[in-house]
Amino acid sequence: MLTLKLLGNIVTIALLVLLQAFVFSKINFNHIATPYIYILFILLYPAFRNRYVFLLLCFLLGWGVDLFEDTGGIHAFASLTIGFLSKHIIRMVSGTKFFELEEFRYSDFNAGQWIIYTALMVFIHHFLLFLMESLSFSNFGGIMLRTLSCSAFTLLFVYFYLILFRKRAER
Repeated sequence: MLTLKLLGNIVTIALLVLLQAFVFSKINFNHIATPYIYILFILLYPAFRNRYVFLLLCFLLGWGVDLFEDTGGIHAFASLTIGFLSKHIIRMVSGTKFFELEEFRYSDFNAGQWIIYTALMVFIHHFLLFLMESLSFSNFGGIMLRTLSCSAFTLLFVYFYLILFRKRAER
């Protein structure tokens, strides 16, 4: 059954995929750094919601970007992986136990925890993305350069979004 929350998530995914494909993929800094803002959905998805639906939505998000960018599934892989790791990273950063994640809200994070959480998630996503794109460790320096530069560029947009558009209570 298609609930209102699920429909809202699908619309959000569609908007993020379109924004990524037609706006943010065109932004290119020194032919190295491109912001991947679509991972905002994964970063901000409530930890207490249905895990299987979340992983399906992560896959659809990455797959949508893959369809527009003709990248053969690397965005779906990276998105699904950080979606899977999200609860573990939340637990590591916040110090909560797994049974406490059911009551966890992102507003429980302080500013330092937000920075660590988003930086880890974005770095892992980008590293997997560029590693799968390269399919080799022979250009590890290039992979790390692109990972770090794209992560910095993405984090700039993520923090800009968080500062401007999130409600004060959720920060």
